[in-house]
Amino acid sequence: MEPTRKDIADLFSVEIDSEPEIEESPRRTKGDNAEESVELGSQSLTEGDFEKAIEHFRRAVEQRDPNDVQGRVDLAGAYEFAEMAPEALRQYEIALRVRRDQPEPLLGLSQVYKRYARYKDSVRQLEEALALEPRNAFYQFKLAEILREIGDKEAALTAARMAVSLAPVDPFYHYWVGDLLIDLRQYDEALEALRAALELSPGDDYLYLRTASAFWGAGRQQEAVKAIRLASDLDPDKHLYHGILELLQTEMGLKEEASQEKERASKMDDYDREALRRFALEIGVQAE
Repeated sequence: MEPTRKDIADLFSVEIDSEPEIEESPRRTKGDNAEESVELGSQSLTEGDFEKAIEHFRRAVEQRDPNDVQGRVDLAGAYEFAEMAPEALRQYEIALRVRRDQPEPLLGLSQVYKRYARYKDSVRQLEEALALEPRNAFYQFKLAEILREIGDKEAALTAARMAVSLAPVDPFYHYWVGDLLIDLRQYDEALEALRAALELSPGDDYLYLRTASAFWGAGRQQEAVKAIRLASDLDPDKHLYHGILELLQTEMGLKEEASQEKERASKMDDYDREALRRFALEIGVQAE
């Protein structure tokens, strides 16, 4: 905890004047214009008060130009947070009637359709958004997400690689491609993607975990162990990594090395054990 003024004064045996009370100005309950209403709506979303957020975003819609699409998109987003998908859908549809050339409502519609497992409609809306903004990496990624979810992994890979080409310095897109390639059992290519992700974000321990899976799949067991050790170095308190090390070294016949991880591995909680079970399943190893 950072020392207070009193702590410092006590250290030097001096007295300090009491700090003047600062009167906080009362929080506005209504925005005088669209910008203020949006600000209040965003604050309410942050606080988890979705009903109040919807109220502010509705007011912002009334305060904006009738042809302003952003207000409808903001209001629809608030409805989504409140788990009011039909209302969100209606706002996105109104926005599209106002301006068919804007991609944001199309993305919003796609996400609502996805929630209701209307995957064909979801893909169609995203494809329309991409027709308007073909170089939008985020839209390409959202398309890849849906395609992967419905089992069209090759098409998902194509869309995800497009996202990488459009945003080559974003480590998340490289990671996502690597993760999908592991799913496709294309381990060498997965390692290329994960290496790019790690070069952009070397302090992310989870990336080393995924890299370990790719190394193991590629038959490079020593490198898999090294990757987990690097992950553990970045987060020494994560007992899961010791459980994985014990698992891998046992599988490699390194019983003495595995035994050294046993005590730390025994401290795993239920969440860690489930993560270990999924990791073992992915690499084809039997977890105890």
